[in-house]
Amino acid sequence: MSVVRKLSGAGAAVLLVATAVGCTASARPGEPVKSAGAPEVRTDASRLATCVELPGKPERVRWRVRPLGIVDGRAPGPTDHQLEGVVWLVDGEAARLSAGGSWEPEPYGASVPGELSPALSKADGWTRNTALEDEAAEGAPHFLLNQGANALYVWALNPQCRS
Repeated sequence: MSVVRKLSGAGAAVLLVATAVGCTASARPGEPVKSAGAPEVRTDASRLATCVELPGKPERVRWRVRPLGIVDGRAPGPTDHQLEGVVWLVDGEAARLSAGGSWEPEPYGASVPGELSPALSKADGWTRNTALEDEAAEGAPHFLLNQGANALYVWALNPQCRS
């Protein structure tokens, strides 16, 4: 075996080890590696209202903002964030909303995360009113209504929350 071949095999081994170590090292020397834990589930309706204009009056809410993609600080560019939440409406709000617009059955249902509502994550009967959505605006919310549960499921990509 030639010397060049032996060196290239050794170089590949060093490169493989360096790559493996680099994947677990922190972005800055001396800083611990941050794990992407579960995002905090919030229950403050007033804070949610700074991110999304709700079409109905909330009785209670459970929502979160979670990063999408790989969040490790080493990748260049911005990280997208998704707001998703469940809004339980005050009595009569779901009926008022459904009577005041063109709500169509949502064929795929809602992908309500179990952390926000285990019961609604499996619920049927979701409807959608596209007139409430502004597809052109970044951060525009989307809404699904479940009249039987008196609840809205809301989500938005990169919401523009006011301070």
